[in-house]
Amino acid sequence: MRPDEYIDWKLLMRRMNEGLSEKEEQEFLAWLDKDVKRREYYERMVAEWNNDVVCECDMSKALEKLDMFLDQQKMKRHRPVLRRRLLKWSVAAILVIGLVSIFLLQREQSEIPKRIPVAAITPGGNKAVLVLHDGTRVNLDKTVDSSDMFIGMAKIKRNEGTILFEDSSIDQEMEYNTVITPKGGEYHVVLSDGSEVWLNADSKLRFPVNFGEGKRCVILSGEAYFNVVHDENRPFVVETDLGNVRVYGTQFNVRRYVDEREIKTTLVDGSVGFAKNGSEENEYVKIEPGYQVSYVKGQDIIVQKVKVYNEIAWKNRQFSFERKPLDEIMKDFMRWYDVNIIFDDESLKDLYFSATLNRYKNIETLLRFFEKGYDIKFEISGKDIKIMKK
Repeated sequence: MRPDEYIDWKLLMRRMNEGLSEKEEQEFLAWLDKDVKRREYYERMVAEWNNDVVCECDMSKALEKLDMFLDQQKMKRHRPVLRRRLLKWSVAAILVIGLVSIFLLQREQSEIPKRIPVAAITPGGNKAVLVLHDGTRVNLDKTVDSSDMFIGMAKIKRNEGTILFEDSSIDQEMEYNTVITPKGGEYHVVLSDGSEVWLNADSKLRFPVNFGEGKRCVILSGEAYFNVVHDENRPFVVETDLGNVRVYGTQFNVRRYVDEREIKTTLVDGSVGFAKNGSEENEYVKIEPGYQVSYVKGQDIIVQKVKVYNEIAWKNRQFSFERKPLDEIMKDFMRWYDVNIIFDDESLKDLYFSATLNRYKNIETLLRFFEKGYDIKFEISGKDIKIMKK
């Protein structure tokens, strides 16, 4: 059996349930991209899995039988027979899952809140809009078209969720482009100087197509992770409505959502400085790796040591928080899953949680985590999620 012909069933199950390592994720995506039928098959598996919300233990028994069968078939030499039987058993497993789900859901429907199909609320993905200097809007969503495309000096790699801008030696007027990620979107931008920017959901980055001879300035609203190419002659500055982050060649995260009071800059590596608007060059407050500088308009600038992973977990496909109030956690859920959160009782906003969760998981799976911690429950209706006491 060639390694690219089949894929370990357990790997497929772990991707739906627990998530994969970076190496395993690459192996999975390589297998998936070989044939459109594989994608259709996997999507059918996911649909059946997501339809089950109460009987994971029963499904695992069915899958154990399938694994035993596959182990036995590996000892046989007739590949065509294995291929046919694998298909039969795969279909059989899906049918078993579906039947068990229907039975248990009917048995317990009086105890489970009425909810819409899980597919109506999905995790975010590579979605963005490029607004050119002349106002032209280009949809970067790979579901529109998976092929690469060129616009001026920009190459859009939709399958990778990346847009790259080439540096041009031609002198021209400074022209600005803007990349906007909606709620439920994220995107990777490579600027003309080679600096990389990962935009989180509900964010906007405005930047020149070509940086001039002076400082390199970009304008951010929302959240972004930067990996800036060092250039002593052209300092890099991230501008926001509350202040500027001056970069000295580094990796860092900036969070400045308009519906939040503060701006937060977390340094991963290198060196950055922050100054509120109107400050002089010598008033920048510098921080070291592992530290965060934050500022609320009208208050003092605060520098504190933080757990960096929690601050940049979104870039690594995770939600990660430590003793964080439910109100703040749900703001990230609203942006990533594009939902509305309604608190039936204001006191629930101040419940504190600590966890690391896969932000590509089904939202109902994640909500069950919070229900286990306190006597609360979630009721889903369309895109609205109400949080109530049990």
